[in-house]
Amino acid sequence: MKIFRAIRYLIVLPVLLLTLVFTPKAGDTPTAPLVGQDTFVLADALTMGQGITTDGEFYYTSGSIAKLRLTSLAKYTFNGMRFVSQKIGALPQSLLERGFRHIGGISAYNGLIYAAVEGKADGHDIAAVVTFDCATLECTGNVYDLPSAQYDDGVPWLAVDRDTGLLYASRWRHADTVYVYDTANGMAQVRAIPVLNGELDRIQGGEFYNGTLYLSHDTHEGDTKQILTFSPADGSIKLYAERNVGDMEHCEAEGLTVWPSPDGSVFHVLDYNKRIGVFVRHYAESGLAR
Repeated sequence: MKIFRAIRYLIVLPVLLLTLVFTPKAGDTPTAPLVGQDTFVLADALTMGQGITTDGEFYYTSGSIAKLRLTSLAKYTFNGMRFVSQKIGALPQSLLERGFRHIGGISAYNGLIYAAVEGKADGHDIAAVVTFDCATLECTGNVYDLPSAQYDDGVPWLAVDRDTGLLYASRWRHADTVYVYDTANGMAQVRAIPVLNGELDRIQGGEFYNGTLYLSHDTHEGDTKQILTFSPADGSIKLYAERNVGDMEHCEAEGLTVWPSPDGSVFHVLDYNKRIGVFVRHYAESGLAR
């Protein structure tokens, strides 16, 4: 194992150095103080281009290349984000045969990774919540199909409220409703929350923190991406922070997770630059609130 990691390091290091030299730099904004950044290239980037979550001990990431039917999960230490393990071909053959091709946002809860999974069948978009074991990254076999009428363009994100065990999700484009499911009761739908002021569009990931749902918004406006908050109580949306990602033209905001880190960061956001690799950017909480 040590030899494998040494070889892996020697292959990745030159590409990583070139990436760091030539990539436009992300930076602070008045609402998003940047504490640090982890950069991943080559095969590492393939396993983490979609979602990120944490249980405070490990980071978990998801990656998908739908045209190749390639889905993956990976595991990293929370402190230092060092590689631990990965699962290539995370979706089992039974789900591939049904048309599922893509793992998007993920959320860790109670020893499980809850994943937003989507694909196509008979020309229509299909969506489901699929669970994986945090220890092994193996699929548990539990698949919860989501109603096609509510997710007619897929399910890009989900988030589990650790205090209640309730899971929140919405459709990809122009969502006017957030749906709530009970993880302790077979993913039964328990609420449908109308979005109070506007809509949720291009949301790529979400996580709860201190009772608030934070969402990663892949906006196309200007050179920034956004972190939004969504209130389960009244359905209101608020702008929480604007992030300077350094290369707006090629960078796509993906998953987001929230957990206090020893370096002072609390928000950990995954940005995918398809020309270069994946960046996990860590932001301090202070200065973000409005």
